[in-house]
Amino acid sequence: MSSKESEISKVKQQLRTEKTIARNELSSDQRSKLSSEVCHYALEWLETKGITSLMAYVSFRSELDTRPLITQAWKDQRKVLLPRIIPASGEMSIHAVNAWSDLEPGAYGIQEPIVSSRDLLEIEEIKLPAVVFVPGLAFDLQGGRLGYGRGYYDRLRASWEKAGDVSAQPPIWIGLAYGMQLVPRVPMDEHDALMDMLITENGIVHCRKGE
Repeated sequence: MSSKESEISKVKQQLRTEKTIARNELSSDQRSKLSSEVCHYALEWLETKGITSLMAYVSFRSELDTRPLITQAWKDQRKVLLPRIIPASGEMSIHAVNAWSDLEPGAYGIQEPIVSSRDLLEIEEIKLPAVVFVPGLAFDLQGGRLGYGRGYYDRLRASWEKAGDVSAQPPIWIGLAYGMQLVPRVPMDEHDALMDMLITENGIVHCRKGE
């Protein structure tokens, strides 16, 4: 690790600590209200764009609550994909889920799709979603995202880009966050991918030109 990479790593860790503490200080009522507003904006955007498939995440601890978004997406007959973490390989597998009863506690205690060995073998057949909603600890208006340091989403995106059909439309990557998670600039390494959009309780931000 170069001195520059080491310095970025230190800044990232400090920011993770600061934003984790700040997010945890939000009351349950505040998180519920803000999450509802963010999900409302996300659902309106899905409807406006005619999006029929999406990948989301199941909230954990003080993360922005995605349950209103996922529940309404099912009601609207949209295909919902959720990730399952594979700690041994450091990767995520993606699975279509139709109800909350299709989930069980998985890695790190996060609710994940219930899958069989056969499901894992067939995961390659799943078509990529039109949209990927991503969690994080901090975001900036340029599309920078600070995750939890494990790199699951970065590796997933890289694997899709490497194996993807060049004729297929790549997914739109959208960060979901409370407004208090925004920072002027997220420290980024060269391999860190940018978000295309960001949604907070204050509305939608198009981070990258042409989106």
